[in-house]
Amino acid sequence: MKLKLSWFRLSALFLLSITLLAYELGIMRLFAVGSWDNFGSMVISICLLGFGLAGTLLTLVQKRVLANPDKWLYITSFLMSPTMALSQILGQQVPFNPVLIVSDSTQLWWIGAYYVIYAIPFFFGALFIGVIFMALSSRIHQLYFWNMLGSGVGGFVILLLMFLLPPAKLILPLLALASLTSLFCAVRWNGQRNAFSLGVGKVALTLVLFALSFGAVELWGRIHVSDFKPISYARRFPDVKQVYHHYSPTGDMYVYDSSYFHFAPGLSDNASLNLASMPKDAFMGLYIDGNGPIGVMRKLSRSEEGYINYLPMSAPYLLLHDPKVLLLKLGGAIGVFTALYHGAQKVDVVEPNPDLIHMLKDVPVFKRFTGDVLADPRVHVINTEPRAYTASTSKRYDLVEISLIDSVGLSQAGGYPINEDYIYTVQGIDDYLRSLNKNGILSITVWNTVDPPQNVPKLLSTVVEALKREGVKDPQKRIFTFDLLLSTATILVKNSDFTATDIARLRDFCDRMSFNVDYYPGMPNPPGKNFDQILAGYQRLYGITKAGASAGASAASAPVDTGNLAQMLRDNDRARGEASSTQGGAAPAGGRRAIPAGGSDLIGKPSAARSVDLASLSPEELAQALVPSDLYHFALEWLLHGKAQELYKKYIFDIRPATDNRPYYTTYLKLSNIGAMARHIGQIPEVWGQLLLFGTLLQSILFGFLIVFIPMAGGWRAIFRRRRGTLGVILYYGALGLGYMMAGIYLMQRFNFFLADPIYSSSIVLTTMLIASGIGAVVSHRFPISRSAKVWIAAGGIALFMLFYIFGLSPLLNAALGLPLVVKILLSVLFIAPAAFCLGIPFPTGLDSLSTNRRSLLPWAWGMNGALSVTGSVLTRIVSISTGFVVVLVCVIAIYLIVALVFKTNEIADEVEAPVR
Repeated sequence: MKLKLSWFRLSALFLLSITLLAYELGIMRLFAVGSWDNFGSMVISICLLGFGLAGTLLTLVQKRVLANPDKWLYITSFLMSPTMALSQILGQQVPFNPVLIVSDSTQLWWIGAYYVIYAIPFFFGALFIGVIFMALSSRIHQLYFWNMLGSGVGGFVILLLMFLLPPAKLILPLLALASLTSLFCAVRWNGQRNAFSLGVGKVALTLVLFALSFGAVELWGRIHVSDFKPISYARRFPDVKQVYHHYSPTGDMYVYDSSYFHFAPGLSDNASLNLASMPKDAFMGLYIDGNGPIGVMRKLSRSEEGYINYLPMSAPYLLLHDPKVLLLKLGGAIGVFTALYHGAQKVDVVEPNPDLIHMLKDVPVFKRFTGDVLADPRVHVINTEPRAYTASTSKRYDLVEISLIDSVGLSQAGGYPINEDYIYTVQGIDDYLRSLNKNGILSITVWNTVDPPQNVPKLLSTVVEALKREGVKDPQKRIFTFDLLLSTATILVKNSDFTATDIARLRDFCDRMSFNVDYYPGMPNPPGKNFDQILAGYQRLYGITKAGASAGASAASAPVDTGNLAQMLRDNDRARGEASSTQGGAAPAGGRRAIPAGGSDLIGKPSAARSVDLASLSPEELAQALVPSDLYHFALEWLLHGKAQELYKKYIFDIRPATDNRPYYTTYLKLSNIGAMARHIGQIPEVWGQLLLFGTLLQSILFGFLIVFIPMAGGWRAIFRRRRGTLGVILYYGALGLGYMMAGIYLMQRFNFFLADPIYSSSIVLTTMLIASGIGAVVSHRFPISRSAKVWIAAGGIALFMLFYIFGLSPLLNAALGLPLVVKILLSVLFIAPAAFCLGIPFPTGLDSLSTNRRSLLPWAWGMNGALSVTGSVLTRIVSISTGFVVVLVCVIAIYLIVALVFKTNEIADEVEAPVR
């Protein structure tokens, strides 16, 4: 390649790198809106599959490529625009539905179709990058810099485009960038004229293809939203009307109005019996990326406001007078209305989504609908993350409330997103408790519709662990919990001991509302129930142990009366009905089976319900007999009295406390139970997201295997004959792909919390990493030391920074949470850039050595790095979910030590130049 053309090619590399990364993130948005955001890991694997296959192809045809690299660069960049457009159009036609994955085997083929369709543009983009690395191999460090710089800028480009364009049209400017890349590659140097030239034919062809691609996306590139997404149901309501639409990096927001919206988050069944009239058309439905609805509540008239008394969120107000209230997240303002109705003197609302605040505060239709509730002088909205506020504020509140701020606990056909959630962690609970006055209350209400229970037991273990870490002497005296079967569960945590009066008021409230009391200080165990049998019942129900078997169940179980299940339920219903009638309340409505509040009558005497031997029941009877409120009660008893580890071991799901080191509130699968749970995915679709993660890992391993061994099958003699250390080369570049991705994913996970917004923080972390790595490559090339020494110094620096992240990063980030966003961004760059600088040295240094000593292995090594990078992205999530971030960082240190040890294999020159095919 002519030297005078090299800067045109470097510019083309920069533009294509922007395009590829922006396109990758754009596809993630398509999946998030059209199906579920669990596909993020799959998109990364699709991208790197294209890179790996490109490296494999270049290994086999590199002689032809080097004969005319300019031709290959033009063709590959020329094909980017049409293949990107075609992938978006065809990808929206794939009828994949995770709900049917167990019953319909063709769904597995549709997953494969995603890989084939979306990998094509990444394949051509990766071919372009591979060709330019081969053609300008003497400038490896410079190429690496421009590649990383372009990728880093791509993160900001797509972020900007998300403000300007809806998700379906994010691709349109990227088509232009791909076409511009092609034009840069069409430039030629005319030696006779001593000038650059650009063929008119190539320009015209590129522009025509761009126009066709642009028009095709405009006509056929709209997003097909799954029929099983909540927004699809709303759009089919006969009288539905779209009220509002807004898009930004925080999500694609739609608000609909319909008489079919009836929101009753935990509403007591008794409301319809005791109220003269229920509020009509009291809510609009807000959907973000097709998920929801979040009920946007209108201002109720005085005659309708009694409805609020029947919500579980009203419980803590029975113990407070003129409280100062802190609401963590705004939602549809139902928490604000509840607080004002109960006489709150001040209501502070922490909401991280600026678009939601703007919608309710500034858009006229919502100002009218809500009575401009956010303009009430008692209400103050703070735009930041809840943890950032509670960790830094000096204010103290009578009530801190977290109420139904997400959909966790509602059945999700796509499984729960595997994202970091720092709200429901031990450290988060500690922050909220420290924000309370001496007798203040933390109130947490979550959805309780998942059976068998998953989210509620995990939250209970987190709360108990937080109290113990805070040094609370008697945590059992500070917890009161209740639930409504298949609706909501509420956990009240007081900053001092609950008094007898407190308990009496809350029990009376639960009785009047027909809520099940799960736990209060001094509450007796449900009569006739044995927790070992309950845990063994759940294990048997899902085939985790042999029928009736449980380690210790037979030894711990006391003799119980064997009775008829139906008779037991009738006894329970009668006991509850009699208790309700003595208080003038109403029996439960709607045919729901009631459970005696706490298993006791109103004066604390055990009810007369007959016990049942769970081991004697059929699976159908067993499923009905395993009552969530019993599990919650006994789980708290074990958690509070030193049997937490035994509970974690025996329960079928992972309900260990969520921590800042392992901030995954929505992951419940145990590694040991994956096989059993996969067989029952139809009954527990909530775990589908985690199973997809493991499936992606297996796919990445398979693709990595193919990428490594296809070249070996096609030319193993050329690769191995008289070449020492080839296996070391495989290990070196595979380990680099794994280690770099693990470090990068960790940094994105960790700084999501510090920078308050996951969208912005991911872009900042990604851009800082890529640019700093590129700078590391360029600067290290000028060091007057051996390549091996450079890699060892880089590995040592990486180890030091990983140790800093383990022992020193969290205290610094926690101390800086309250600083302005601009300052936090600067601090983030300061914390990330040095480590990324070191991370950017081993890969280009190895390629530089390989290009000198073993040039024919260059594209293969590059492809292996891409193949193992996808394994690193998925493996990082699995390791952090299972064991925490600290283990991820230890793995990074170990991987880069291996990298330094095997670097010398790049320096082994071929004894005889092997033929290149």
